[in-house]
Amino acid sequence: LLGKGSGLDDANDGDESDEESSSASEDGDTKMEKDKEKPTTTIDENLPLHPKKLSKSPHLAAIQPLLESFIKSTHHILTEAGKEAKLLRFVLSSLAKYVPYLTLFPKVTKPFLKTCVQLWSAPLDTSEEYNAVRLQAFLRIRQLAITQPYPFIEDALKSTYLSYAKRSKFGTAANVTSVLPTLTFMGNCIVELYGLDYASSYQHAFVYIRQLALHLRNALMKQTEESRATVLCWQYVHCLKLWVAVLCAAKGGTVAGKDEEANSMQSLVYPLTEIVLGTCRLVPVARYVPLRLHCVRLLQQLAASTETFIPTTSILMGVLDLKEVGMKPLGGGGKKKGGKKKGGQSSSVQGLRLPLILKLPKEGTLRTMEQLDGVLKEVFVLLNREADMYRYSPGFPEFTFAILQRLRKFNKEISNGRWRAYSKGAIELCEKYSAFASEGRSTLVDAPKDVRRLEALKPTNVPSMRERYETAVAKEKRLEAATQPLMKKVDQKKANEQKRKRKVKGDSDSESDVEMEEEEEVKQTKPKKKKKKAVVIEADLKNVGALKEADEVKEGIEWSDSE
Repeated sequence: LLGKGSGLDDANDGDESDEESSSASEDGDTKMEKDKEKPTTTIDENLPLHPKKLSKSPHLAAIQPLLESFIKSTHHILTEAGKEAKLLRFVLSSLAKYVPYLTLFPKVTKPFLKTCVQLWSAPLDTSEEYNAVRLQAFLRIRQLAITQPYPFIEDALKSTYLSYAKRSKFGTAANVTSVLPTLTFMGNCIVELYGLDYASSYQHAFVYIRQLALHLRNALMKQTEESRATVLCWQYVHCLKLWVAVLCAAKGGTVAGKDEEANSMQSLVYPLTEIVLGTCRLVPVARYVPLRLHCVRLLQQLAASTETFIPTTSILMGVLDLKEVGMKPLGGGGKKKGGKKKGGQSSSVQGLRLPLILKLPKEGTLRTMEQLDGVLKEVFVLLNREADMYRYSPGFPEFTFAILQRLRKFNKEISNGRWRAYSKGAIELCEKYSAFASEGRSTLVDAPKDVRRLEALKPTNVPSMRERYETAVAKEKRLEAATQPLMKKVDQKKANEQKRKRKVKGDSDSESDVEMEEEEEVKQTKPKKKKKKAVVIEADLKNVGALKEADEVKEGIEWSDSE
């Protein structure tokens, strides 16, 4: 009944089984040690996967269809999610680990790029939650440009710029709080994307800068309202700002091994400078003075970043030569003695924000004290910045000769004390820098015409032209932020609280009650709006220093005014 497993046989079998188990455990330990000795391979999400490594994997045949169906399903979710910001952000952030594997599915990558670009440039929602979606969408675009094979980055560069150009059409002063911050973010994203591969970026930048030049040539030759409208608009100006920022970033962010490619980008500085100058001179009338000041800022940004001599004083002196500057301003604003006020309304200094306008109104162009004070203050700010940029050049005394001559004439012609103070400050600054340059170049061996380096007189411990320009712009932005009235923020908080109260009431009451309450609130808010306007105007009237404003849309990595 016991069978074979009885007696000594059982004992012998037990000994054999113990020996086998001990040998198996020893084999397992050796395998574990070998596995520990083997280097563990980790996949970097921001590096491309070589197709040969993927083809060598024994599990690729089983995983590939599952991975394809997963990627297609997630792409379908992104296209159908609509305005669900939290869902879009979660899906986009979770896809970061799977983007390198898209090299196996080239038919899926282009639709996926198109969806990411649409989410990145969507004009519907400007809330903080959707801004996180924009950021995640751009991170996936950048990851695709890095991890996918070569021709794919050109599709990414083309699609992002075209979507930016379409969106920049709506970047006007009326959309300061919604569109302009989004354009700032999109511009910074494109600048970073064009810095990944300068060889591909040069080809696209050449094509699109040439396209801007063709629009300008068409406007100069035809001289019609339609042809001028293509140049004298926010879309054209924003595109100029973008390419200025791209070229400045290419000069400032050169890395070892990419200097030759970055130099190819620097060859586009000259044609872009000519386009900006041509835009300045397209309509040389007083109404388009704000556009000329925009162009001066762009040229100064290019000069500071590339450390080249791009003079803009002729444009600034041209503003002083306008006949409207020498005429007595009309009534309605200002504190000039002898000025008569017509209409009894006092205009606020904050009402004229030059960084947000391209042209002045038709009626009374540069005839009110508000417009004259804002334009002249901006002119002298840019003139002082120009003098600070070229202060270490050996030819600075000759450069400032015409400037000093014109400013002294301006002091004799103008009776306004504030404007004369602006002019005297610029004269003193130019004379101070000219004396330093005259002393410094006396020690040079070469003549000023033979010196090739622009800042030949700069001491070793002094910041470069680019650094001085960036500090001046940062100081201007701090002054602007300090002088902005705080009433607007308080009004926004009150409006948000009222919206929350309305939602709570809407949940508790019936529909008829909600309608009655809304009608009562509308009646109550009408007189309150008048009070708010009056309070803001009183705060803005004291805000004299707010005219030192940088562009709302930062240029390049600092969009408005890296500028």
